[in-house]
Amino acid sequence: MTTDFAIPRLICGEGYGEAVVFTTFSRLRAIFILAYCFLCGTLLVVFLSVADAQTSLTVRSIGFNGNHAFSANQLTSALLIKKAGIFSESVLKIDLEHILDLYKSQAYLHVCIDSVWMKRDTMRQDVEVKIFLNEGKPSVVRQIELDGCRYIASAELYAVMKLHEGDLFVPSILEQDLQSILQLYENKGYPFIKVVIQNISFADSMEEMSAKVQIHIDEGKELHISELRIEGNKATKDYIITREARLHKNELFRGDLPERIKRRLDHLQLFSSVSLPELYLTQAEQAGLSVRVVEGNQNSFDGVLGYVPSSGSSGNGYLTGLVNISLRNLFGTGRKLSARWYQENQNSQETELHYLEPWVASYPVNAQLGFFQRKQDSTFVKMQYDVSTELMLTDEFSVGASFSQCGVYPTEGYGRSIMAESKTASFGASIRYDSRDNPTTPTSGILYSTEYQTGSKQTSVSGTFPIEDKSTTQRLVFDLSYYLSTFFRQVLAAELHLRDFSSSTMDVSDLFRLGGASTLRGYREGQFLGSRIVWTNFEYRFIVASRSFFYGFVDVGYIVQPVIATINMTASEQSKIGYGIGVRMDSALGLIGVSFAFGEGDTFSTSKIHIRLINEF
Repeated sequence: MTTDFAIPRLICGEGYGEAVVFTTFSRLRAIFILAYCFLCGTLLVVFLSVADAQTSLTVRSIGFNGNHAFSANQLTSALLIKKAGIFSESVLKIDLEHILDLYKSQAYLHVCIDSVWMKRDTMRQDVEVKIFLNEGKPSVVRQIELDGCRYIASAELYAVMKLHEGDLFVPSILEQDLQSILQLYENKGYPFIKVVIQNISFADSMEEMSAKVQIHIDEGKELHISELRIEGNKATKDYIITREARLHKNELFRGDLPERIKRRLDHLQLFSSVSLPELYLTQAEQAGLSVRVVEGNQNSFDGVLGYVPSSGSSGNGYLTGLVNISLRNLFGTGRKLSARWYQENQNSQETELHYLEPWVASYPVNAQLGFFQRKQDSTFVKMQYDVSTELMLTDEFSVGASFSQCGVYPTEGYGRSIMAESKTASFGASIRYDSRDNPTTPTSGILYSTEYQTGSKQTSVSGTFPIEDKSTTQRLVFDLSYYLSTFFRQVLAAELHLRDFSSSTMDVSDLFRLGGASTLRGYREGQFLGSRIVWTNFEYRFIVASRSFFYGFVDVGYIVQPVIATINMTASEQSKIGYGIGVRMDSALGLIGVSFAFGEGDTFSTSKIHIRLINEF
């Protein structure tokens, strides 16, 4: 039987033949693509199945072999993989490094992992892990050689090191020692110091690996600062900044010198920012420091407004206030002028003026002139003139001396019936220490000052007091503020203040006043009188910005009253407590502070509200 079949002809012409060929190749390519996709899909399914099987394995047990320095529990606690947890080979590799680091931290520098045995049980979907260790011997430092130290004795370098001969050789401690050597050289004026480990060799012995450490020191050259380059100042004179930086000519460069200069300039409160001075070399191969400052508002207005409600059902409350204006940089020379006005109640007020001349005759001595006046209702007028000097011994510590002349003039009528006109001349000495990190919003540091004055009080003859008298006076002023950063953006601020005055001819003008926004909150301004007063302020602050925070506070006061027969004052002692909440915000107007304070027995209707504004211009 014969079967006939026809061979198709390619008919060329009018594009037909081309169309047939194109269709044939398209079908072949489609078949190839489908086969390729099928193969890739199959491989992907297999891969995912294997990966899923691996990730689903749990750790049945973890064991160790060859460990003596550490127990199995100690080694297991250092692992990320835990028993009954998910097994991962990548995590296991990390855990092996953790085990090696643990051994090296205890001077087992030659430890190694011989092998890791794993048994997978696909039926139970778990795995057993066993790690075989070769701990080696602990390394002990038997010799430390320092090479290249010429300007600093080897004994002084050994003194700052924690790693000594006979100690276990822990590399991390050696790294700390190298940093200590670098810091020592920088503090002694060698900023280009280089310290490298030249060689570490080991010798095997019966029970240990004896280590010999060779350290090479390239001291570089000693640097002296020949100049201070200042940028950014417009109003403040260059010589004022150089003077306040206290940079001596050809001063030896030390590692903490830039930080000390920045701190000194920050405490001037003339600049909104001060850069950390940078070291540079001049063409003459001399060293200099470059500092950039941004001048801020150098004058300030400080205002307090308080409202004291009526103490009875009838009558009205009244406002109290304080205005404090400070010009901190007169003519760009660092001279200061301040004025203070204080309204205690409807009938009593204070006025105060001060002028400060810094660095008298280019010495670190500040001189200040002051005037104080108090009008006490219808009782007396007190006027005081004083001059004081302060010697700045260090950045934080200073001592001072003062002289004051005070006159008290009783008003006609009631004033002259209870006190006599008097004049007092006093000499005093003071100590001050300030280590606060920021004068405006401190988060750490101490502010301490003590002043003691002794003088002579001359009482004049009047109709009520026919006998002239002269007595010795003693006055003590103590202030301590402590700031501690407890947690992130949280600060504990604690203050302790003491005022004490003693004299055989004491009158009401000699007494101290306690109470109000700046002393014992929750009470009226100057509500309590005493010859000795003590008060403490505790604030817990939550910092929300560089100069803004809210806080809760507790104030405690202690008042000792003397015997003054003319005003029927008897000896007594009392203590008071105040508490409340407050907030201080940095705004376009300045620093705005608001506090709500409660005294003993106060309710919301009798609480004291204090509003304070510090504006810089």
